[in-house]
Amino acid sequence: MSDSSSRIPKIVWILTPLLALGFVSFLYFLKTVPSGDELEAVKGDAKKVLESGVKRAKDETRKQIEKQVTKQDYDFYKLLENSDVPVPNAEDSHYQSTPKTDDAKYSYNLQAASFRTLEQADSLKVKLILENLSSSIEKVDVNGMPYYRVMVGPFTDRSKMNKAQDILVGHRIKALVIQKPIPKSG
Repeated sequence: MSDSSSRIPKIVWILTPLLALGFVSFLYFLKTVPSGDELEAVKGDAKKVLESGVKRAKDETRKQIEKQVTKQDYDFYKLLENSDVPVPNAEDSHYQSTPKTDDAKYSYNLQAASFRTLEQADSLKVKLILENLSSSIEKVDVNGMPYYRVMVGPFTDRSKMNKAQDILVGHRIKALVIQKPIPKSG
């Protein structure tokens, strides 16, 4: 009895190769089906529909513009002849120019960087001098530790200071602007 219970039924022996053969046939069928033909046909149809829609929209827009032009029928020069643009008097204006004085009220310095060692500060100072910027080193004590600040300037004119700032930005240095009032003489 053990021989009959361990035997595999005949149906399994028949169905298994048939299923495997069917699966292989299906894969072969998928390989032989031409891909993309239907997609190209759909793309072509969609392109034709889109082009006809665009053409129809252009025609409708052109017709509307032609209707507007015929309705308005104006001459640009006639419009200018009949228009009057009042020009305000400059003396009545609320804007008044500030008089230029030769006396500068402030001097400006740019702090390019601050280092813990004099060698680093001196290296940056040399680079700035090569860029034609007047630079100096100031030694300061912060919480008992010496720091060396690389300063550019002084400038009495803001435009010259801005030019120096542009040069520093070109070297990826974001300078700190230090403004000091100039004591009045006399």
